[in-house]
Amino acid sequence: MSVLSLPDRGSEVEGVVKLLWDKLQIVDTDEHLDLVRKYPQVSEKLKPYGTSEVMDAIRSAKSGVGDEKPVKQVELEALLAAPEGFGDDVPIDPDFHARRLPDRVWRHSRRYDPIGAVIQVHRLREVLALIGFTRLEAEMRNIDGEFETDVERAQIALEPSWFPAVENRGEGVFIHVRTDAVKAWLEREAVRRRLDALATGYDMWCRKRSSKQKRKHPFPGGPYILVHTLSHLLIQSMAMRCGYPASSISERIYADKETERYGILLYTGSSDAEGTLGGLVQQARQIENHLDQALRMAALCSNDPICAQHEPSDSMEARWLHGAACHGCTLIAETSCESRNELLDRALVVPILGVPDAGFFQAAP
Repeated sequence: MSVLSLPDRGSEVEGVVKLLWDKLQIVDTDEHLDLVRKYPQVSEKLKPYGTSEVMDAIRSAKSGVGDEKPVKQVELEALLAAPEGFGDDVPIDPDFHARRLPDRVWRHSRRYDPIGAVIQVHRLREVLALIGFTRLEAEMRNIDGEFETDVERAQIALEPSWFPAVENRGEGVFIHVRTDAVKAWLEREAVRRRLDALATGYDMWCRKRSSKQKRKHPFPGGPYILVHTLSHLLIQSMAMRCGYPASSISERIYADKETERYGILLYTGSSDAEGTLGGLVQQARQIENHLDQALRMAALCSNDPICAQHEPSDSMEARWLHGAACHGCTLIAETSCESRNELLDRALVVPILGVPDAGFFQAAP
């Protein structure tokens, strides 16, 4: 399994409690809290918060257990909280340093208004751990980055107390896709028809694989397939300029259904102590050029019209998790993809042959 070392910002009251922990660590009851509130510093900091929420934060801090969030939700919150800047300042945290690139640097037209922000991740740390083995077919994580608790796998020991792991340090680019643009796109009739076809193929795949699969992993939805396909196209474009081959660039797809936030993190890493050299992170400044190139690649595949006319429910090909997707357009190295080169459809990204009205973006000039 793979996890990024990104800070969990937590709630505001939790942050205040941590700041005042030297005085609040002795608090066990509401009465104790009332006494501690008499300190001017404590009173000022805790004034916006009620007794119950402060006590909940104190109990959480003492137990060492907070509100559990999906892995990707924590990562997404940390990425979106990045302040605006260019990353020229000295990193406070050597494991994570990100800055939101000012719009004036990368946005030169209204063509890509659906892109909400571009964030340069100058430093990140990825930890990969071996937690067990599966045979024949690996279990997939859900779109929140979580493994199911009932996954059957062979343990690496009878009672494991540690797992072999490696850490990579590197860099990346995060592209935030605006929620309102995704909502408007989902309301279009052509998009609904296309997603119905993809959902039908997904159901056929579930029935073919096992009766339990649909219960474990429901259809991920249109936004996930959209940003996942866009990610593959951007990887191919960036690999031409950033100095890293496409197989060295990995993706993390964020399609949080609960908060309706969407984004793509493209990153690379090395086990060297100093990480990578900045070739990928600087591509954020040229993101419009990369989007142009990605949409041109998606609009016409070398295998068209066969690729464009593929139906997910076609039992002859048995490619139930693909729309218009093949090795000539959207498939990349499986080491780079978080979903094993599945759940892809370029028709959701840009108009293609036979599907002119389901694309999220207009055709590139």
